[in-house]
Amino acid sequence: MIAAKYLQKRPVLLLLMILACTLVQAQKKVTGRILQADNQPANGATVTATGTTQATSTDSSGDFSINIPGNVNRLTISYVGFETQTVDIAGKTEVNVVLNPSENSLQNVIVVGYGTQKRSDITGAIGTVSAKQIEDEPVIQVGQALQGKVPGLQVSQNSGAPGSGLLVRVRGTGTVNNSEPLYVVDGNPNVNPLDLSPDQIESIQVLKSASAAAIYGAQGANGVVLITTKQGRAGKAQLDINFSQGLQQVQKYFPVTNATQYAILYNEGLKNAGQAPLYPDPESLGKGTDWQKEIFRTAPMTDVSIGASGGNETSRFFFSAGYTNQEGIIKKSSFDRISLRVNSSHTINKVIKVGQNLSASLARYSNISEFGYGVLNGTLTANPEIPVKNPDGTWGYSPTSLNSSNPAASLSYVNNNTKRPVVNGNAYIDITPFQGLVFRSQFNFNIGRSEQKVFTPVYRVSASQFNEVATLTENQTRFNDYSWANTLTYQTKFGNHNLEALAGITNQNSYTQNITSEGRGLPPAATDNENLRYLDLAISNFRVAGGAGEWGILSYLGRVNYNYGGKYFTTINFRADGSSRFGENNKFGYFPSFSLGWKISEENFLKGSTWVDNLMIRGGWGSLGNQNSLPNYAFANLVTPNINYAFGTPGSVVRGQAPTTLGNPDLKWESTRETNIGFDFRGFGGRITASFDWYNKKTSDMLLQVPLVGYTGITAAPYVNGGDVINKGVEAMLGYTKSTNRGVDFDISANVAFNKNKVLKLSNSGTSIQQFLSFVGLMNSTQIGAPIAAFYGWQVDGVFQSEEEIAKHAYQSNGTAPGDFIFRDLDGNDTINAKDQTIIGNPWPKMTYGFNASVSYKGLDLRVQVQGTYGNDIFQAFKFRTEGANFFNYTMNVWNNRWTGPGTTNRMPRLTTSDPNNNMRSSTYYVENGSYLRVRNIQLGYRIPQKVSHLRSARIYISVQNAFTITKYSGFDPEIGTNSANNPLYIGIDETNYPLPRIYTIGFNVGL
Repeated sequence: MIAAKYLQKRPVLLLLMILACTLVQAQKKVTGRILQADNQPANGATVTATGTTQATSTDSSGDFSINIPGNVNRLTISYVGFETQTVDIAGKTEVNVVLNPSENSLQNVIVVGYGTQKRSDITGAIGTVSAKQIEDEPVIQVGQALQGKVPGLQVSQNSGAPGSGLLVRVRGTGTVNNSEPLYVVDGNPNVNPLDLSPDQIESIQVLKSASAAAIYGAQGANGVVLITTKQGRAGKAQLDINFSQGLQQVQKYFPVTNATQYAILYNEGLKNAGQAPLYPDPESLGKGTDWQKEIFRTAPMTDVSIGASGGNETSRFFFSAGYTNQEGIIKKSSFDRISLRVNSSHTINKVIKVGQNLSASLARYSNISEFGYGVLNGTLTANPEIPVKNPDGTWGYSPTSLNSSNPAASLSYVNNNTKRPVVNGNAYIDITPFQGLVFRSQFNFNIGRSEQKVFTPVYRVSASQFNEVATLTENQTRFNDYSWANTLTYQTKFGNHNLEALAGITNQNSYTQNITSEGRGLPPAATDNENLRYLDLAISNFRVAGGAGEWGILSYLGRVNYNYGGKYFTTINFRADGSSRFGENNKFGYFPSFSLGWKISEENFLKGSTWVDNLMIRGGWGSLGNQNSLPNYAFANLVTPNINYAFGTPGSVVRGQAPTTLGNPDLKWESTRETNIGFDFRGFGGRITASFDWYNKKTSDMLLQVPLVGYTGITAAPYVNGGDVINKGVEAMLGYTKSTNRGVDFDISANVAFNKNKVLKLSNSGTSIQQFLSFVGLMNSTQIGAPIAAFYGWQVDGVFQSEEEIAKHAYQSNGTAPGDFIFRDLDGNDTINAKDQTIIGNPWPKMTYGFNASVSYKGLDLRVQVQGTYGNDIFQAFKFRTEGANFFNYTMNVWNNRWTGPGTTNRMPRLTTSDPNNNMRSSTYYVENGSYLRVRNIQLGYRIPQKVSHLRSARIYISVQNAFTITKYSGFDPEIGTNSANNPLYIGIDETNYPLPRIYTIGFNVGL
């Protein structure tokens, strides 16, 4: 009664309360589930009350709940890759929807170069990796995420150093020159994959066959990797936050001798060489210092990123920002990168659409030597009797041993830092004057620089380990890459005929400049104060050098895709490239290709079958070029200035110029021609997928350098066309996916590839391209009939057990004694010499394979990735130092297996510091089986229900990267790439490479 009187006195308040009650009564709650076409939950689909701004998102099970006004009778559901659907809910409170795949979705359409095609219509060999397959992996660059996922794609990390490069080969290596594939990011052929964060990637396509890659002509011979970054989508704006924290550790320590064992072995080596022992009481030394535990560490790895996307039917955006930090498992090594990306597209009207993809990154490296006789090799060879530090705090050393280097001290004085700021991207416009015709103009750029600063301070550890003058070296490289592509695409359909035609012109220019400067005599305080590390403070030995190079390429391209009735397909490509790297006589190269396909599943005798959804038999042929096989200006005679020459009488020294490089204006393009036959299958309701490919790829007119006699004065050997290489192989993939009624989902795939590489021809019959290793000698050779960069040396047939065996065998040396290696006399001339060297190993795997599996139950998910190689060898180059005739520390292999008398072993020679038989020459002793199977990633995750998290999505996970490896290889790690970015023949050689770490990671993903 009192309340009624109160409200009567306040009619406005009463009116508001009545209105509120009316609104509450007008609201209704609708629930339901959104599924994909294969009945997988549509996690993150947007559900909107049609005609309003009220919206929600589905959870990991595809479920949603939304309160909508009572007068709204329809819901609009949108989901990436699927058609937007509007459903009637009049009189309903629950609705379940199965979405139809969009014709333009990334699931059904893939990028093929200057365009897209339906996945089921592809007639070339293309491997595809989606964002889902690489998400949450603790990787820094794109190639790492591709390992084991694409048949025919070999990816090996050059080392485990943070930010290290990769060896990437598509269907083997076809040249002794640059064999790296072309990377194209959102149509930009100028981007270095090191500058791209994997978090920003939507999909990756690997164009493997020549018919698929021919649209890239002169740059496609080594395969093409097309990367599409994430784009915005229409609907409610979304924010995604990803965070992971990892701990890294060395997978295993390399077994070396302790102080007592080292002293015993060193004394034995001296005694066998006829010298007096150095250590009178080895037992008194104890175990000494474990140097590996002094330089390795448990290192953190952090990755955080945020991504925002949204838009409407006319304008869409995607924004991403990320930070990655990886400390190395060896002290003084690290990598960090800040990255930004902004992608957007805007439909101005029915005719014009514009957009851009922009990226900026800043990477910083703290470098140590990854290979060779650097920090890690010095750790294995270090004298274990030396303490890390003396009681007075100074660095430890040995006053008696020749092996007195202290690796911990060496590492503490390393100051080698690099910064790499880069901006790249593109802007484009699409003009559609009428339906079916699209003109696209896209401008691409990649601008950046690399700044390296190396400072060596003044220090003294011992009489053999010191630096008396502080030195500063600065190296700077600037690069500016631009390209402009203009294409015209026409699509039409008449009756059963479907036609798409593409024509275009592109122009690409690249400019690189480098400057090196050095100064010595910086102030002593610069050792501890980085603000004093500038060249202005140096007082002597100033040096400045620099250079620049530029190349350009002009291209005309065309493609025709035709199919009849969705059954019979053909694709024809043609590209003409004119490069500034070739002389006037052969400046242009022409690269045609064609492919055919027969979609048998569309024939009447299979169309109604329940076991086949899509079956395409395809084949093709194509020709590609490799302009990166040639440096700038190889067609021209080059003159070098500032050369001293004795001239006149009485022979005064003058400075002049002289030709040092002989050009060749007749150089042709290094070309690759490939035939490919295969099929793609999808059946049993999409549960089983399979593909198979056979290929024959031949590289002709390979560019080689032929040295001239010294009296010509030509110091750089000129290039000629003079080599053929063939790669033959098969690839297969099999996948299985299923969703059960009990909520268990499986997705399993396996792939395998076999490849055989062989050199057919070189410039002069019988010649070879050889690689030498210090002290070891000739260790690999590229020659006719063998693989590229095959290991080369003598074959070991055991160990001499007696003088009688030596007398019966071919002559090796005057000092050969029992306990020395027996080298095979291949030519039968009773003397072991250079003619007895032969191919002793192959760095290229006969087989590569991968296995990927994921299983989920309700919110739980488990992912496992396995990857490996079979049939490849590794040349264990560090054996010369760790098992040879020297004063360095020894491996436990020497301690356990060395020859100590007749019958003790037939595998390892005696220990001697003089080695008169040259046991440590290049031989099969260095070559080990490099095959391995690696559980590359194990990840366990849990998607938190939306009703618990009150978020669009939430997931937590733990993972182990490089969990374990099954291998017979005795080194740190069997994954060996190349030790030299400038030498593609330096393959499979282990000089104590920085090992890959095992990474334990915990992380979470949140969607708002």
